[in-house]
Order: sequence, then C-alpha cells, then structure tokens
Amino acid sequence: MEYTGSKYIGEYVDGRMEGKAEYILPTETRYVGEMKDGMFHGEGTLYFPSGSRYDAVWEKGLAIKVSLNSPTWTHLEKSLQPPTTVEMASTTPTRG
Repeated sequence: MEYTGSKYIGEYVDGRMEGKAEYILPTETRYVGEMKDGMFHGEGTLYFPSGSRYDAVWEKGLAIKVSLNSPTWTHLEKSLQPPTTVEMASTTPTRG
C-alpha cells in the first residue's frame, strides 16, 4: 500500500519495494536508503523539510541503531511519524 501523495523511486521485487530507493512522503519528508519487502530495512536516512536528518539502521521498518553522526534535534519535527505507520508501505507497480 502506497500512501496517497507519496512517491517511490526504486525497484520492485514480487510487487514490493525493495533495494536502494527514495521514498517521498506527502509531508515532503524523504527516506533515502535500503528497502526490503516494502519496509525501510538496512542503512537509510530520513530528511525532513526543516533541514534535519535522521541517520539509522532499519529493520523491518523500525530504527534499530541511530548513527552517531546524526545531528541532535533541537525541536520536535512535525512530520516525524512512528516508523511502523510510514515504512510498512508496499505497492504493485502500475502497468501502462
């Protein structure tokens, strides 16, 4: 399931997002990194419209290890959502 207004740039395996990819949410928050089975999985970074970023290692859509190089946030990100509500997306590619 792909969120309305989101954009996925990457490959599909068995109709699911997988491999190196970029996923842009309607809030303009971007994820750049690895996907597996339609979820953030492996090394990846969330880039927020405010300029903040969140570098992490992801496993099945959850951040399991945050990079020490990721800057400390000085304010709450309005677009930050729990990873399981965002990264669980999958889609079937359109055939035209």
